[in-house]
Amino acid sequence: MATSDAPPTHSTLAWPPWAISISVVIVYFLAARLSLALIDKADGVAVFWPAAGVATGILVAFGPTVRWPVVIGVVVATFAANLLGDRNLASTTFFAVANAGEPVIVAGLIQRFYGAPFELNQLRRVFGLFGATIVTAFMSGIVGTLGFMYFHPSASSAVTIWRHWVASETLGTITVAPLVIGLASFLRKAPPRREIAEGTFALAIVATLCLLLVFLPHEPWTRELAIASLCPLFVWIAARVRAAFTAVATFMCAMTIVWTTIFAIGLFGDTRLPLEERILSAQATILATSFGALVLAALFSERRTHELAILEREHRLEEALRAGGVITFDWDLRIGLIRLSQNAAEILGLGPRQSLSSAEWVRQIHPDDRPSVTTRLNTARPDEHSHSMTFRFLRPDGRGEVWLEQIAVTHFDASGVPTRINGLTTDVTERMRFEEEISRAWKSAALADQAKTSFLSAASHDLRQPLQTLRFLQAALEPRLPDGEGRNLVGGIARSLDTMSSILSSLLDVNRLEAGDLRPSKRDFAINEVFDSLAADFLDSVAEKGVRWRLVRSKLLVRSDKGMLEAMLRNLLSNAVRYTDRGTILLGCRRAGDKIRIEVWDSGVGISQDQLPHIFQEYYQGAHGAERGGFGLGLAIVRRMGKILEHRIDVRSTSGRGTVFSIEVPRGDSSRDTMERARTPRFEREDFPDIILVVEDEKSVRASLSRLLKTKGIDAIVVATANDALARINRQEIRPDLLICDYNLRGSANGVDTVNALRAALGWNIPAIVMTGDIRSEVVDSVTAHGISVLIKPFLADELLQHITRLYRRSNPDNPTGPAS
Repeated sequence: MATSDAPPTHSTLAWPPWAISISVVIVYFLAARLSLALIDKADGVAVFWPAAGVATGILVAFGPTVRWPVVIGVVVATFAANLLGDRNLASTTFFAVANAGEPVIVAGLIQRFYGAPFELNQLRRVFGLFGATIVTAFMSGIVGTLGFMYFHPSASSAVTIWRHWVASETLGTITVAPLVIGLASFLRKAPPRREIAEGTFALAIVATLCLLLVFLPHEPWTRELAIASLCPLFVWIAARVRAAFTAVATFMCAMTIVWTTIFAIGLFGDTRLPLEERILSAQATILATSFGALVLAALFSERRTHELAILEREHRLEEALRAGGVITFDWDLRIGLIRLSQNAAEILGLGPRQSLSSAEWVRQIHPDDRPSVTTRLNTARPDEHSHSMTFRFLRPDGRGEVWLEQIAVTHFDASGVPTRINGLTTDVTERMRFEEEISRAWKSAALADQAKTSFLSAASHDLRQPLQTLRFLQAALEPRLPDGEGRNLVGGIARSLDTMSSILSSLLDVNRLEAGDLRPSKRDFAINEVFDSLAADFLDSVAEKGVRWRLVRSKLLVRSDKGMLEAMLRNLLSNAVRYTDRGTILLGCRRAGDKIRIEVWDSGVGISQDQLPHIFQEYYQGAHGAERGGFGLGLAIVRRMGKILEHRIDVRSTSGRGTVFSIEVPRGDSSRDTMERARTPRFEREDFPDIILVVEDEKSVRASLSRLLKTKGIDAIVVATANDALARINRQEIRPDLLICDYNLRGSANGVDTVNALRAALGWNIPAIVMTGDIRSEVVDSVTAHGISVLIKPFLADELLQHITRLYRRSNPDNPTGPAS
């Protein structure tokens, strides 16, 4: 039997009002005529008035919708029954008012305090019906008594008439109204077949006993037989079926008592007793039987309701436990028994068992986890009675193991000895497997990241080496060419090398962005330095597409990381060229307070408004992305670098008309002579040391570096390995004034170890420069920690010469001259 959260609905009769009134008239009239057959001749009041129960039962069961049809039917039936007897019109009017008002008042009180639908399945409802009936009978008795006193002669006093009226109305209501209310409950929800069969069988036995009570003689054993037979029957009916069956049984007994009293037969038809005593005995028996049986039925009904609620809550709890993989357990330490919830069998593989002994439980715990579990259980104290632990449990059915997470509370007796442990055990096997997979994935990702870092480091070194060679060659070639076309060509080579270096650094900086290891180096510089470099790179590609290139030069200074800012603009211009087929691409800047807004305009395909929030995501490509190439990383790099540099990035676009990207950069300090610092420094021979020892394993770099130093008039000894350098120093063939060493040397120690070894062989802390293509911070830090200067490949030849002169002046204070910085 399931409960529902839906609000109960009131029973209604789908009859027209006139049909209800006619039905009430017929039933009420028959009940009234039956009652008038048993009239106290002294006062003329019926001793039993079941008609009141008919009207009250219908109004209580079906509610206010049938109020007026019932009232009309009661009035009509009262007039018909009384006028056919010895009553006059005036007294009948009083009786009609009393009979019609009583069910209306009882139903109104029930509706007010108990709502609808009303059933006799609770003790307070039984008391409510009895209480409302008695109170209303007191009031209707006053109206009926007035009718007797003024319009119908009676030999009894007003108090006697009122008392008989109240008793008659009360007995009629509590006998018949529960029957009508019970039948209405069957209309709302029919009982199951088993209950109908059992209830019908019990009622058949009650009917048989009632017939026996009619025909058996009035003897002392007859009363004992009635009590001994009916009491167990009422208990059976109340305990097994609905309260409505009890109402039917009490009605049958009441009618038997009434008939035996009327016709002076059976248990209540002893003619030896005065009529007054027989009536009082019948009324007392009806009241006791009806009230006692209905109270008993209500108690059992409440018990069944509570049992159903408990069973339903248990069912829901079991479903919740099963859905969440949670087991409840109660471990009685005194008898060594663990009781488990129903779902434990499927989780733990216990089969039909719902309990385990303490020894079995501990034995099934994984041997690796058993010591920690037993230790945790044995160390429980009254001041720390709760515990949480995770362990593996070996299923007895041989289907592997499950991970269990147990949260429990230990209970102690007065002497501090643990007596019981209860709590929850959760199946966390899937979570542990997922965590294990996550752990493996993290390890795999870490290895992949380490491999990627190693690859990028190797790629950085291998790619920077030829670039460095080209820079040395370009620097060595430039002084040999006079001004003119050759000098311009060498200048173009230099710009191309700068571009290649910038592109290489940007590509390798993606890895540093992901690792959060990229640190900007901000300084003030002229924005034209970046504009000129970008113009030289993009002018040809823009011309090839037939797009007009427009560069708005500016004398403004900005403060930023030049390389990172140039990489950001390079990505924006690459996108502009890729997505523009006609029109103009513009690069320029404008003042915006204390900042400068650098803008890239294009007249390309544009970006739709729904795509704008996503364009800075990694690998995101818009509607035209796939067909125009690219990987969707350019704008993501721009956003990341902008965040590192704290440069605001904005975008405006109209689909089909073009896009504007802008980068806000702080203005530089115009008081600094930035342009002077940007000029190519001039060097003299006395700015350099006499002898420089170079250790470089790359042949092309050795050759190009040797030519560069030779063009500056520097005596350079270039060797391939650290062993060659040490051998010549140990033979005292050379004594250099400065060391230049590559960091990654094949077949020997790295540059730091080589410099330290050469310093030890020379016996003094000779100035040294280490060249490296490895941009990792730990590599750079390890070099500078030994007092060695670092140059990151590919670097300009002038940068190398500046480092040489600075270190030479520092180690030789007697030479104050040097190049302008």
